[in-house]
Amino acid sequence: MLPIYILTDEKYEEVLNYPVIKINFLSPFISFEGIDYLLFTSKNGVRAVNKLSNKWKEIPSLAIGNATAKEIEKLGGKIEYVAKSSYGDEFAKEIISKYQNKTFLFFRAKKIISPISEIFKNSTNTLKEIIVYETICNKPKEKLKKPSVVIFTSPSTVECFAKIENFKDIIPIAIGKKTKNKLLQYTNNILMPQKPSIKECIDIAKNVKF
Repeated sequence: MLPIYILTDEKYEEVLNYPVIKINFLSPFISFEGIDYLLFTSKNGVRAVNKLSNKWKEIPSLAIGNATAKEIEKLGGKIEYVAKSSYGDEFAKEIISKYQNKTFLFFRAKKIISPISEIFKNSTNTLKEIIVYETICNKPKEKLKKPSVVIFTSPSTVECFAKIENFKDIIPIAIGKKTKNKLLQYTNNILMPQKPSIKECIDIAKNVKF
């Protein structure tokens, strides 16, 4: 089996870490007054708000996927709804079709791709946004072994990887369509799971032959 890398510091069995990104948690002021629901599109958003306040645990949360939902539950939050889609724009559309005249507080990264706020403008709901973390590039201490399988979990991991490595002698796996589109700027023959999840990416990686 080829070495399998993930480009974050998250630990997974039989997978090596090559963290080309790191998370910088921010400390904004947060007001929960008048908020009906909280909105999370990543585990890092949950971790960030948990560092700032415990009040978020009293308000029902909507999560973009199972991994984010599990993080909410793990830290003591309340799950109201888990999205059917793992893409931010589809998640926003699900919300505005399900809820009316509600106020949502979105804990987000400094840079996001999905036009969630624009989608909310076409609804009766109100979206408030607070930037609680940012993703920045990082140079790993260890060297990347080649040939290898590399799992890209976001467009940011693609951008940061490209700054320090070339794409020769790697088999790239993109977690989803937006990550794949970013990878196409640098390489071809990209693998992608049917469902956007790290577990499915790892399952594919274990069966890859160079």
